[in-house]
Amino acid sequence: MLKVTVGIPCYNESKNILKCLDSITSQSDIFQGIEVLIVDDGSTDDTIKIIENYKKQYNINGNMKILTQKNTGGPSTARNRIIEEAEREYIFFVDGDDYLAENSISNMYSLGKENDSDVIIGKYEGVNRRVPVYVFKSTQINTNFFDSLVKDTMSVLKMFKTEYLRSLNIRFRKDIRLAEHHPIAMSAYLHTKKISIYADSPCYYWVRHINSENKTHLTGSVIPVDEFYKYLFETFEVIKNARITEKERTEAYRIYWDRLLTLDIVTEFKRNRTELERNHSFAILLRLFNKYEGPLITPLLTGYKRYTAMLLCNKDYLLFTEYLKIK
Repeated sequence: MLKVTVGIPCYNESKNILKCLDSITSQSDIFQGIEVLIVDDGSTDDTIKIIENYKKQYNINGNMKILTQKNTGGPSTARNRIIEEAEREYIFFVDGDDYLAENSISNMYSLGKENDSDVIIGKYEGVNRRVPVYVFKSTQINTNFFDSLVKDTMSVLKMFKTEYLRSLNIRFRKDIRLAEHHPIAMSAYLHTKKISIYADSPCYYWVRHINSENKTHLTGSVIPVDEFYKYLFETFEVIKNARITEKERTEAYRIYWDRLLTLDIVTEFKRNRTELERNHSFAILLRLFNKYEGPLITPLLTGYKRYTAMLLCNKDYLLFTEYLKIK
């Protein structure tokens, strides 16, 4: 049976791609049902040569396909090609500098197949980085965005039913350089009641490579203010236009604002910015907050998130920035 397309966008992964591929091809219990679809974004190192040699060495031409393109500066175009080209029942997005745990594909696929899941999230293990924890406290056979903590994992490093993902009519925007996952994940979460979470054992080793060449890790770095907010506006537009009830929409706004005021916005205001940049960031945040139901959901928030939202309602820049420094 044609089961899973493992989709790998890569750029200059000569130091990491073998470990990624080994972690996939070693899953002998399911590998014959796997398609490995690699999209290279114009690598300037030996990435393609290494992959081609790997295919020949292990005689896996039928299961592995390499697509190439001119460099676009990010993974979005590559991931869109994976959505278009995938030939299996599910797509599992994997980054070329990460790797999978033993039996992870079969564990996730079996859980999803048994429950006709549209999204299957496998437990992350962080390598030199933090990863979501509470969402993986237990395996959940069938849940949804509103009854779970999936908002803690807004990446697309998970498994999606191929036809379901295509039916959403949303693609990665190549002009969004930071957290381009969020709009796609949000759309996938909101339009299904069939999300499965596999938490019995690690599935995905999510790696942050320290001082690696040819890599740009935007999270935590000083990126332009306007670049930071692109994914937030796009994700809120997904919520605004989602095919859900108005009650669910309000709850989706609340859940996402809860996440942002816990993590994303806090990170932004801890970045090493000039005072002018920080003022500009606050002005954009106020626009975002007022456009996407911030004042409406403020009473629905709890604890420090409600207090932070109240400071936004009052447009209190000084107290807001000082408060986030200690969070």
